[in-house]
Amino acid sequence: MQSSTEALTLTTVKYGDSSLIAACYTKEYGLQSYMLKGILSSRTNKKTPKSLFEPLTLLELEATKNSTDRLGFIKEAKLHYPYQTIPFDLRKKTLLFFLAEVIQQVIKEEQEANNQLYAFLKKRMLWLDTEENVGLFHIKLMLDLSKFIGFYPNISDKTAPYFDLETGCMNTIKPRGSFLDGSIKVAWVQLLGMDFDKVGEMKLSRQEKSVLLDSVVIYFELHLQQFKSPKSTKILNEIFK
Repeated sequence: MQSSTEALTLTTVKYGDSSLIAACYTKEYGLQSYMLKGILSSRTNKKTPKSLFEPLTLLELEATKNSTDRLGFIKEAKLHYPYQTIPFDLRKKTLLFFLAEVIQQVIKEEQEANNQLYAFLKKRMLWLDTEENVGLFHIKLMLDLSKFIGFYPNISDKTAPYFDLETGCMNTIKPRGSFLDGSIKVAWVQLLGMDFDKVGEMKLSRQEKSVLLDSVVIYFELHLQQFKSPKSTKILNEIFK
């Protein structure tokens, strides 16, 4: 049965010589996988071009829902919102590749609709497209995303000198495992308490940005089973020097 839904594209995997399997996070059904038959073939009708499935593109889909033993099929795909700046901005495009990897790992069990999570992600993508100074957008998004999966950092005791990455809490005693202190702990606390619109105003050194990104990735690895550091993390650190 076919139905219409908004969707955010995540990743694609080549299947055979001319097809792709696309993972999309849909508004109506959660995470879905679709077979895109012949999309890489020059002979195929380009009604559904491959460019529509760049990471975190906002789409309108007419498609069948996938089942436990069958991939979904897209009858029609079109842009829900055409990005105005992202396609022409290397920094923003790199952010989307990184975040698509993160989001796919976070929502891989989300086989049902989660309207709040979908609305959150959509709003953040639209913000990224319209803002010039993206700052620590990706780190702030990951921290806010942790609210939806149950391990949002507890910073009730902001004056404590340590943040324990393993427990997700501030600590007055130096933890034995992974932790943050000094300027990185201060930046972590500031970012958590900051409105999203202000992320471009935080001023950190290149090294601090790199350590902060590595820290949030470690935090996800510690709290989300099977989460692995995105392949694009190193590229992101280079782009945001």
